[in-house]
Amino acid sequence: MNWFRKISNRLRTTIKYSASNPENFEESWSFQSNSIRLISLILIVFILIGVLSVYLFSGPLSGLVGDKKIERSQLEDQNILIEELSAKLESQEIYIENIRLILSGEVPMQIENDSIVELIEIDLEELKTSVTGVESKLSKEVRNDISTPAGKKNIGITYFGSPIVGVVSQEFDQKNHLGIDVVTSKDKTVKACLGGTVIYSGYTRKDGHILIMSHAGNFMSVYKHNKTVLKKMGTKVQLGDPIAIVGNTGENTDGPHLHFELWYKQTPVNPADYIKFTR
Repeated sequence: MNWFRKISNRLRTTIKYSASNPENFEESWSFQSNSIRLISLILIVFILIGVLSVYLFSGPLSGLVGDKKIERSQLEDQNILIEELSAKLESQEIYIENIRLILSGEVPMQIENDSIVELIEIDLEELKTSVTGVESKLSKEVRNDISTPAGKKNIGITYFGSPIVGVVSQEFDQKNHLGIDVVTSKDKTVKACLGGTVIYSGYTRKDGHILIMSHAGNFMSVYKHNKTVLKKMGTKVQLGDPIAIVGNTGENTDGPHLHFELWYKQTPVNPADYIKFTR
């Protein structure tokens, strides 16, 4: 233990540290300290320098070291992505606003100039195909089961499909109610009244899940308050295809039913003039 005591005494011994001018040996500065204090001071300085270096190189200055090209490239890609998303969002908002204006009758709807491809009607009588009597009878039964003859003349369409069959709870009114409400059992399938293209499929606070279709012959059909919609915007649908499920969504409803609107040449018409909703 004597050697440990000797080392400890040496470290505790006060030593004078000074600096002098070599020409005249005049003392410039000096201080007194023991070895323990001096070693402790040196360790503290090294620790502070290490902590400061870690903070600077992993924090505020981290962007100044490393690969600047990768960082700049990532920022440019993110800016491009943000601009694309902003453009898509703006386009979607404009499209929804146009649909709202069309339904309210504030602006004319020009189906012919729309980007949606209008369906081409085919005259089956011009096709030279042989149909047996059994096939003809079966075809007529199926057609009558899902369709009703058009009530108006000279519209270019012979049959409309019944989107749903039930009890009519509210009739069409040109001023106060631009469609017809059909009450039916919950979760019943809603079908397309005509072949066409889905031009809107979404949700609104008042009318719940909505689906809007564009048809040949300047017709457009609207289906509101659905539990869910089965088709996306831009989907082409044939007459009788399932497009939604009857529901009770939106504020303007008090029970499961379908609010159905039929528009002809930018004007709402009475769906009951074209379609049979009751058996």
